[in-house]
Amino acid sequence: MDSFSSWIGESSRNLSGRSFYQLMTALDPSWKLVLEKKFYQKSFEKFLPISSNEAESSLGIALAYCRYESMGVLSISPALAPHESLKKAFLGDLMKDPRALANTFIRLQKAESRLSDYISNFPGIFFTQRPDMTFSYLSRGVQKLFPFDFKEMHRNGGLFLEKISDQDREYFQRELKAHENIKETFSLSYRVHVPPADKIVYLLDVRTPIITATNKILGFDGVFIDITRQAIAEHRLTNSVWREGLTTLTNGLVHDFSNLMAGIFSISELYYSMMKKDDPMANGMGQIKKSALQAQKLVRRIIDLHRDKPAVRSHHNLANLLGDQMDLVGILLPPSARIVTNFSKEPIHAYLEETGFRQVILNLIINARDVIEKKGKIKITLKKINRGDTLTVNHLGEKRKVPKGGAEIIISDNGSGITEDIFDKIFDPFFTTKNSHAGSGFGLYNCKLFVEDHKGIIGFNSKVGKGTTFFFYLPSDPGAEKQ
Repeated sequence: MDSFSSWIGESSRNLSGRSFYQLMTALDPSWKLVLEKKFYQKSFEKFLPISSNEAESSLGIALAYCRYESMGVLSISPALAPHESLKKAFLGDLMKDPRALANTFIRLQKAESRLSDYISNFPGIFFTQRPDMTFSYLSRGVQKLFPFDFKEMHRNGGLFLEKISDQDREYFQRELKAHENIKETFSLSYRVHVPPADKIVYLLDVRTPIITATNKILGFDGVFIDITRQAIAEHRLTNSVWREGLTTLTNGLVHDFSNLMAGIFSISELYYSMMKKDDPMANGMGQIKKSALQAQKLVRRIIDLHRDKPAVRSHHNLANLLGDQMDLVGILLPPSARIVTNFSKEPIHAYLEETGFRQVILNLIINARDVIEKKGKIKITLKKINRGDTLTVNHLGEKRKVPKGGAEIIISDNGSGITEDIFDKIFDPFFTTKNSHAGSGFGLYNCKLFVEDHKGIIGFNSKVGKGTTFFFYLPSDPGAEKQ
C-alpha cells in the first residue's frame, strides 16, 4: 500500500517482489531477534520495539499476520508495547510521539469502559463505606435494591443501619468491630428490608478493611450480593433433613403405637361383642373401640404429612381429602373454637400431589387459628368451578375467571384481619407477623408455590376486625385444554 511505501521511504514499484524479512531487518537489525526468517508459514502477532534497547522501548510496530491456504495478509501499525513490556519501558518516549500518547489514552479509555461494563453487569453492588457507615461509592446496582434511599446513603450512615433487620443489626455491628483492625477480607450475611413493600432480602456482604500504616481504620471496600434464593434453598434443604429425621423416628414409634392400639381395639371389640345392648358399660366400651381405631388412622396421617416421598400426582376426590384432614384440624383448634364445613355433595376431582395439598390446608388453617379468638370460627368451603366461572374477589377487588374446570377451596375466619400495608408481602418468603419462634415465614410462600405448580390460582381478601379469607383454585386436569 502507498502508506507503507511512504513509511519505508520508497515507491511501491521498488518494493514489489522484495523480501519483507530483509526489508524490515535492514531498517532495524535488532528485529532479527523477534521476526523469524520464514515468518509467513503460520499466523502470528508480534511487537517490534523502536529502540536500541528493546527491553525498555514503549513504542514500536505491531505486526499481525493471518495465513489462509496459499495466501497471507500482514497488517502493520504503530503501537504501544504490550502490558508487561510497557511496565519496564521508558515512558519519556511517549511524549515524543503524539500518536503514541493518543494510543495510551485510547487504551485507558477501553480499560475504563470494560471495568464499567463489568461493574454494571456484575450481579452485586460494589461499595466503599466510611467508618460512620456512609458510602463514598456505590455501584449502580444499589438503585434496584434501594431505589428511593441510595442517594441519601452517601450522607446518612444511620439510614443503612435502619435497613438491616432488627434481629441482625447487632450481629452486623459486632462483626465490623471485630475485624476493623485486621487487614483481611471477611464476609457476613444478614437480612435487609427493601422498600416500598418492605420485602426481606438476604445479603452476602464481602468486605476488606482500609487500614493506614498506623492501624487507623478509614473504611471498607466490598461488595453486596443478593443470596435470597440461596437462603430459600438452604431452608428447604434443612426442612428436608428435618423430615428425614422425623420420619426415621416416627416410623418406629408408629409401629409400636399401632400395635398397642391394635391390641386395645381387638380387646375392646371382643368385649363389646360379648356385651348385651342394655349393659351399662356397652357405650363406654364402644367408645374405646372407636377411639382406638381413630388413633391408628390419625397417627398414620401425621406420618404421611412428613414422609419424604416422590411427588406423585393423581386424581383425588377433594371432599374425601378435606374430610380426612378434619381429624387433624380438631387437634389444632382450641376446644371453644368452631369449624364449619361446606362441601359439595357431588364428587369434585383435581389432579394433584396429595401430601402437598394436605400441607397447604394445614398451613392455611394454622394461620386462621392464630388470629381467631378463643370462641372464633373457621369456615371451609369446597365448590365445583366450571370453565369461565368467577373466583372469590381478591384483596385488589379483582374477579378472575378460570380457564378450565376444577375446584375452589375457601378458608375464612372471623379473626383480626390483615392491615393493608402488608398486603403485598403476604406471600413473600421469610415474611411473618408472628414471633421468630412461632413462624418461619414460609407457610404462605409454600402454599403459593404448590398452587402455581399445579397451574392454579391463589388469593385472599381481608378487612381489619372482620376476618380474612384465603382461597385457591385447582384445575381438575392441568394438562387438558378444555374442561
